[in-house]
Amino acid sequence: MKELLISIFTISSIVSFWQFLRGRVRLSPLWLMLSVWFLAVAISQLRLSTLELVWTGKFWYLIVISLASFVLGVLVFDKVWAKYPWWIKAKFLIREHFSEQKLRWLIYFLFGVSLGALFLFYQKAENFPLLAPDPDAFRFVADEQVPGLINYCAQLARIFIPLSFFLFFYQGFSFRKHWDMVAICLIGIWFLILFASRTQIFFIDLWVMTLYLLMRKPNWRQALKFYPFFLLVSIIVLAAVPLIRQYRSYGPDYLGSITGIDTSHYNKLQKALVPIYVGVSFNQQALLHAWQYYETHPIQQGRVSLDPFTNILGLDQFKSDYDLGAIFYSWWNTGTYLFPFVQDFGEVAFYIIPFLIGGILTLVWKYWQTHPNFLSINLYAYAMFFMVMTVYLSFTVRAEMYLDLALLFVSNLFIIHES
Repeated sequence: MKELLISIFTISSIVSFWQFLRGRVRLSPLWLMLSVWFLAVAISQLRLSTLELVWTGKFWYLIVISLASFVLGVLVFDKVWAKYPWWIKAKFLIREHFSEQKLRWLIYFLFGVSLGALFLFYQKAENFPLLAPDPDAFRFVADEQVPGLINYCAQLARIFIPLSFFLFFYQGFSFRKHWDMVAICLIGIWFLILFASRTQIFFIDLWVMTLYLLMRKPNWRQALKFYPFFLLVSIIVLAAVPLIRQYRSYGPDYLGSITGIDTSHYNKLQKALVPIYVGVSFNQQALLHAWQYYETHPIQQGRVSLDPFTNILGLDQFKSDYDLGAIFYSWWNTGTYLFPFVQDFGEVAFYIIPFLIGGILTLVWKYWQTHPNFLSINLYAYAMFFMVMTVYLSFTVRAEMYLDLALLFVSNLFIIHES
């Protein structure tokens, strides 16, 4: 039965991704979301860990309901946004002309700010996570010692690297013309690696690949020249960064032992892929645990979803209050995009939240379709990153998502002009 489920969902994922690339509704959020979730469900059915609970019939039902809700949200809002394209009334949203020189200055500025923030980070924390004797422990200590804004600005490479590639694709890449951008990107990647977070670098890879798809509209021959390199970088980063971090913090084979996965008979490649498996399957487990926990415990009534804003504004009295260790394993504190909403609203989150998320993503898609400019292309590239990461973490409760989006809007106002 397990093998049959894995086969069905894997094939469904491949078919959905083909529809995303070549189907009638090309590049629709509908197909990408389904492809990602079908693959995540297939991976989760491998059940390599002794800690993983078998999915109950009710949980299967809720997963299916959440996907059906997303599909319905896309279909409904596709018609709504087609009938009421309200964004065309805001001139700054539909302008297609922008200053390439101003964009270059903006990248220089963000690079300079990140340098300054890195210096302040080092002054306050006295090291970087990847270089610390215990990177995992140091990340949490640094979060306490370094103010959030400095932390965010120190990792601005997440923004200026994709913007540099936007410039590459827009102008037509030439090393002589863009050597400075290449240097900034390489330095920025090293900056991010120092923070020992694989998701930050994967975010860049995915954003860049999406920009290429949206701007260049490559044929298969062009795509085969470009995508394998970035996919290889992504896979290496997703596997290598946590392995290095865990090896320095806990020694060899830590992840296998703590998750109950017997890696003794695995080859080197299989061991390298264990962190990716754990990232996907255990986040599905986190969702299962959260749903079961809040079946019998009081829900947070929206406070978890508001945490990014209460944290930024310092409104401690409105922060959520929950024991994550009681919900799941104390060493695992991420979840799917539904995880915080289940904490906030319980089972109803499976019915309502995907519908609303589908509407928002369809709005961004429609905006890009009708007015493919700097802002719409980058917003939809960001949206594709969000869709892929929905199986990995609850990005909606991370303040940096809202700061990223605000920065994109401000950047657009700075570089656009009427003609």
